[in-house]
Amino acid sequence: MDVFTLATNRRSNREFAKREISADKIQELKDHFASCPRLVPDINVEMLILGEDAAEKLNACVGYHRFLIKAFHYIVLLSDVDEHYIENAGYIGEELVLKLTEMGIESCWETIADEPLLKKRLNLAGDKAVAAVIACGYEEAGLFARLGIKSPAEIFLKKKAGAPVPKKTIPQMFYDDEWGKAETISALDPDEDLYKACAAVCHAPSFLNLQPCRLIHDGDKIVLVDVLDEMTNATDAKLNAGIIMMHFEGVVSRQSSGFKGWKLEALDKDYKLPEGAYIVGFYQL
Repeated sequence: MDVFTLATNRRSNREFAKREISADKIQELKDHFASCPRLVPDINVEMLILGEDAAEKLNACVGYHRFLIKAFHYIVLLSDVDEHYIENAGYIGEELVLKLTEMGIESCWETIADEPLLKKRLNLAGDKAVAAVIACGYEEAGLFARLGIKSPAEIFLKKKAGAPVPKKTIPQMFYDDEWGKAETISALDPDEDLYKACAAVCHAPSFLNLQPCRLIHDGDKIVLVDVLDEMTNATDAKLNAGIIMMHFEGVVSRQSSGFKGWKLEALDKDYKLPEGAYIVGFYQL
């Protein structure tokens, strides 16, 4: 799977056709889930793929402040509750999103507003948490639907022709050595894997497209920093972080050798972070 190309070309879809995904493609997605990389491999995660009647069950307990994006299918990730299980679900879910993209199938991350009610409606027993929900299917022909956001409580769809969501650039997303210091990654050859990984991060989807995370290039480390905001709750912030980590690692680890992966721990170093910002972890180059 070419993570860089898929990540930089994919867009979230919010207007789905009433069209079923074929059994062959569903099986292909299941096969990918069984073998795809995990951020925390020791956490047990299961995948459900819901069908045509799912939207009725998900309504009022899934969606942007209960604003459900309706689709023919939904992917539900069930996870053992352990440290970093939400970040792990974000990482795995984005693997599935990019696989869907490769298969010509559209997708959109949903947020979970009422997990107990969701488990009840889906008749889910056991201790596993519903860690992620992703709408998927085929795009409805016509105008492209984007979210309109007036306030956390007032969210709606607006349709425009050819209107991809703008994303932050590398100079907006990355710093060198400390918060706010101009980055040097843009000076790399665009064909270098590190540059491509950073570009893929800039295209990572996030809750309400706010892109609250930043990364600091500190020598042999890429430090992931999350910035708290009033719109994003703790669960969605962790999903955001998992998605970003997948985009970055999905490029460098599959194109190069010698990279050591993400460590989900803080660093004893002053990066001059602003109030409300904290270190999620770092990638050892």
